[in-house]
Amino acid sequence: MFQPNKELNQEDPFVTPSEAAEEESIGPMQRCVLFNLDREIYGIDVSHIREVLRVGRIRNVPGSDARILGVINVRGVIVTVVDMRRMINVPVSDITDRSRIIIVELDEERPVGLLVDNVLEVRDIPEKRIESVGASQEENSKYIQGIAHYMNQVIILVDVFNLLDEEADEH
Repeated sequence: MFQPNKELNQEDPFVTPSEAAEEESIGPMQRCVLFNLDREIYGIDVSHIREVLRVGRIRNVPGSDARILGVINVRGVIVTVVDMRRMINVPVSDITDRSRIIIVELDEERPVGLLVDNVLEVRDIPEKRIESVGASQEENSKYIQGIAHYMNQVIILVDVFNLLDEEADEH
């Protein structure tokens, strides 16, 4: 039986689907778009996402940073596309039919496309299942907002502001 005040068992931090259904009716949730890079599952808060696109023609920008794949035209707006694998130091792979570009907005004037392996779904994650990541100076941790242990999965939540603000600061 579900107990709202039950402490999270550190040995088994995952929630079963039936527990998840009960949890979803209790407490605040964070809605995230989940996607794959390599074999890991990542998530970005939907409030930062404008849309998800199939990969079309990406025009190369000579002299740009290696993490920048190029630019695309999205209904008359030029959007820079960055390779999420290169941003977080995951081995680079080929673009496939399942690859997608997630258009995120840092503000109304700066949309950026993130190339990911594939988009899985939109999921509501109970905020109490999200563990914050400390302010470690380790290279990849500054891009991570938190880690969620939910529905038998570990979901790495990406902090798009830190990820992309550093990109903008370097140019």
